[in-house]
This record gives sequence, C-alpha cells and structure tokens, in this order.
Amino acid sequence: MELDDFKRKTRLKVDNSEEAGKSTDERIDYLIDLFRSHEKKQKKKVIAVVIINLFFASVYLANMISKKGMEALGYSILGIGFFAAVLYLVLRYKSLSAGNYSLSLKEFLELAERKTSYFTLIDYIIVVPLLMAIGTGGGLVFASRLLRYTDNKPLLIILWGLFFVSLCLFGFWAGKKNWQKESGDLNRRIKDMKKDYSSDENILSAI
Repeated sequence: MELDDFKRKTRLKVDNSEEAGKSTDERIDYLIDLFRSHEKKQKKKVIAVVIINLFFASVYLANMISKKGMEALGYSILGIGFFAAVLYLVLRYKSLSAGNYSLSLKEFLELAERKTSYFTLIDYIIVVPLLMAIGTGGGLVFASRLLRYTDNKPLLIILWGLFFVSLCLFGFWAGKKNWQKESGDLNRRIKDMKKDYSSDENILSAI
C-alpha cells in the first residue's frame, strides 16, 4: 500500500493539538514535512561532528609518525578509531533518498522510526567496539606518557578505565537528553502513526 493509497483508504487517529481537525492527507504530509526538516537539521550537525572527528583522526595519525612503541600504537588505534567513527556517522545519518518517499507507508514509517531512534541494536553493535578501540588507544597513550614518571602500570590502567567509562556513560546520558529534545517528539509521532496504520489495516482486512 503506497502513501497515497493509505491517505485515501484510512483515517489516522492523532491526538496532537496542532494536528486536530486535519485530514488524513494533511496529517501524513505534516509528518513528512517534520521528518524532512529534522533531516536537514541533523545533516548540519553531522557535518560539524564529522569535521571534528576527521581533525582528531588526522592529528593522532600525524603524532603516530613521530612516536615509538606503545605510544605510537596508541595514536594509530585512536586515528583509525576516529576515521571509523566518521564512516559510521556518514552512513547512520545519511538522508533518505527521493525513492524512499515512494515506499509503502508501512516501510516508510519503519525506516523513519529507525532514522529518528536514539540507538538501535545495530548502533550498539557498531558503537561499543568503536568506543573500546578508542578507549584502548587512549589508554596506551595515557599510560605510555605517565610511565615516564611512575612504574605503577596497574594504577594507570585503573585510572584511565574509570575516566573513560565515566566519560562514555556521561556521553550516553547527555546524548539521550539531547535526542529527547531534538528527535524524541518526532519519533513518538512516527510510532503513533504506525499504531494507527496497523489498527486501520486490521480493520480493512476484516471488511
């Protein structure tokens, strides 16, 4: 069932005050407009984050050339980790193509829901190893530098581990708060429309 077919055959039950009194066509178009606007805003932010990550990756790899041993290995892991993060960001937040808007409503809503979700299972599968790689690289650099002043390697590992884990937890918490502010409402609207679609589809199939 295409988007236009759904508009003709069903009636969505949306309780958002700004959508009250709107026809089915208008409600769907309104949601699509919100999604397009959201993607444009996301694109600008992603470009900025990508540039920052590329900068750090370049700096770390440049430092690797002048270092030796464990410190050089740490910088190389950091550089590769940040480049991998850039690749992930580009693919994760790539804007939908024009063809995606001609999908069936069910397919489009599922795709839009994934795009506006904070983290999916796939995101965790990719991000956790990335963070582990960056944490390992950073730990090698941290330990190799401070070992010049102390030979207590276990203490350095513990200190770095506590710092990096705390940093990651704070990042996830702050990221979730930011997502709720910027994308949470849109994600909820999409889920509500999916529920309406499912219920209306069940009614149609029973007729």
